Amino acid sequence: MKSRFVWPAVVVVAVLLGAALPLLVNRGYYFIDDTQSGAFGQWYEIGTRILEGNWSLINPLVWQSGNYLAEGAWGIFSPVLWLIGLWSHWAGNALIFSTVVKVVCLVAGSLGAYLLARTFQSSRGWAAAVAVALPFTGVTFYLDATTWVNGLLAWSMWALAWALTRRAVFSAKSPTLALLACIGTVGIGYVHATIFLAVALAATIAEAFIARHRASIVRAFLIATGAGLFAVIVHLPGLLTAGTSGRTKGVVNTGLLTVDLSGLVAANTPVGIPQVGFFGAFFPSAPLVYISWMLPLFAFIAWKRLMPVLATRLSVVIFFGVALIGVLLPSDVGPLRIPLRMMPYLAIAVLLILAIGLSLARVEVLSRRRFLAGSAYAVFGGLLTVFQGPQYAGVVALAILAVIIVLWVFYRITSPRGLPGLSAPWRDRARASRAWLLPALAVLVTLGVILPQHVVHTSGPLLNYQVPSSVQSYRDLLADAKGDVLVVGGPQNGQIQQGDWAETTVANLWYIPEAPVQNAYTSVFYPGYGDALCMAYQGVTCADLLPKLFTADSDTEQNLVDDLGVSSILIVKSSVPEELWAETPAGWQVAADTALTRLIVRDTPVPGAGSVVWSDDETSVTVLHEDDMGVSFRVDEVGADGGQVALSRISWPGYEVDGGTVSDELINGFMMGIDIPADSAGEVVTVSFRAPGWPVQILSGVLLVLLLLGWGAIRLWGRGRAGSRPRPAWATELREPLKVENS
Repeated sequence: MKSRFVWPAVVVVAVLLGAALPLLVNRGYYFIDDTQSGAFGQWYEIGTRILEGNWSLINPLVWQSGNYLAEGAWGIFSPVLWLIGLWSHWAGNALIFSTVVKVVCLVAGSLGAYLLARTFQSSRGWAAAVAVALPFTGVTFYLDATTWVNGLLAWSMWALAWALTRRAVFSAKSPTLALLACIGTVGIGYVHATIFLAVALAATIAEAFIARHRASIVRAFLIATGAGLFAVIVHLPGLLTAGTSGRTKGVVNTGLLTVDLSGLVAANTPVGIPQVGFFGAFFPSAPLVYISWMLPLFAFIAWKRLMPVLATRLSVVIFFGVALIGVLLPSDVGPLRIPLRMMPYLAIAVLLILAIGLSLARVEVLSRRRFLAGSAYAVFGGLLTVFQGPQYAGVVALAILAVIIVLWVFYRITSPRGLPGLSAPWRDRARASRAWLLPALAVLVTLGVILPQHVVHTSGPLLNYQVPSSVQSYRDLLADAKGDVLVVGGPQNGQIQQGDWAETTVANLWYIPEAPVQNAYTSVFYPGYGDALCMAYQGVTCADLLPKLFTADSDTEQNLVDDLGVSSILIVKSSVPEELWAETPAGWQVAADTALTRLIVRDTPVPGAGSVVWSDDETSVTVLHEDDMGVSFRVDEVGADGGQVALSRISWPGYEVDGGTVSDELINGFMMGIDIPADSAGEVVTVSFRAPGWPVQILSGVLLVLLLLGWGAIRLWGRGRAGSRPRPAWATELREPLKVENS
């Protein structure tokens, strides 16, 4: 198996097979929770915006969900998401589409991991073995692949970005490919991936310094600089917006999705449940901290030989240390939440070290003591798992027994006696072929674990909304609505009424119908708006919102429904008592009424969110222009002390006013107010949104382009041609690879 293409082909086939196995147990495995409520509708809206040529950075229609720069993963800077968004418009089935996208991500991430392991001089076989294992680690397979797809999208490119960076730094390969891979990873907008890419790049710089190779140091700094500049473009607006969102809590530990050391020690156990704080429970129904059954193979490594090997590959050691600290962090560190999300990067570090050790420091002839040591660790990890989830004791025992049998096979293949039952020539052949036979066996065992694992743990541990798969079913919703729509009711506390989906839906799936609906998904939150509408992160509202909509607010003294610019209200009857909707308010009429929902619309629709909805008694204005990015209006009258108007927008950082100022105090606790000077009669006031920190973003973009063009030009110039003038030493040196001795 010496061909350079054999093991990558093994990786692709194995991951495709492994990714298909859960579908034998649960055909909707890749389509639950945030993929249903967030990702698919978001992809569809990204496609819609591209097809319409709409590149606005903010969407006032969906209020707290509409700050796309702060939300992240909205495709503003990601061609990958652009393609997925466009592709979603040709998808007839959301479940199948989501499954295909995620399986492609699993394969891409595995191939990137294979290349990454090869840059550390792992053998092809062991690089393939760990590459196949990585997609099936606990968080990646049971959370990112089932629900948190933005993490999966970034993960799918992350290993490739580091691999191409290492090739550019130490082997003087193309820096353009490395920078493009880094840009693709950062562009998804998933902050954990960006953080760990920064850690990997910093660790690569440290490794280049340890090697004392000047050209590698320069190349590492240049790639890190380029990736950092793009990270500023993508993440700076969200960072500057964080102070106004509901995410910032300081440093606290609620226990939510945190990891303890006992769970990490038992990361070799593929079944059972670790102790993880999980949305009201300490034991989620999935092996979230699982890394790989292969962890006992660390006992088969000669550690005295491994230490000097790792000393020349210091970046993976640094990365492992930072990832371990990250996983053990408190639940909330400012806007950064959920340390469990860092487990995929700890898994990469652990399995990379395993691949390096088994490739370059493996014990050629295993002793019984090493076999017993590996078995003891497998048993100890199994016992820790049983202590945390005794109900899984039987299956954990079977899993550990199977692992011990595999360890015994490894031990006997490498021992002089060989496997029992084989003739001497076959034993010799197996021993001579162990360089590919052992990793091939490891791949088979990794795949063999998946189906039994998913018989025990059939799905990801988060909510299945049980929404329809047909995209057309969403397009048909709200055919009788007029103007902006607000939905009252929906699934409360995870209580799904599947029958309701015939006439309603949830969160970002509301982007698919033609009618503009404000009940979208948000990962940012705006506390004042959420409190005023009792709206949860997935856009679900409480029943008490309905009478509140027709109650005058304290500041504007007009009904909340008027402040919001809503012209249609869809009432979900299963979660809203009849006494709240039996009587239709004056100025409204029933447009549709069924056993499931009631749709009421204004007799005269009003302009939707984004425009002027109120002015004080002495102020009168005329709206001249309004779009997603801002509004302009002429001041017809204003009092002697100045005036104020309210916009049906959230006052996010980034709004600028020409001819007035943004009010210090919010209107009704969540709306933007504009203060107008007393001498503004006849003047035009323009309110516009620009990304917070946009001058820094533009400067970063210019520097990034100059870096890409300049480095490419220097590489071409430094190449030289026969008979051409000699190039400066520094230009030639920049193209010199680091001479790494193969261990």
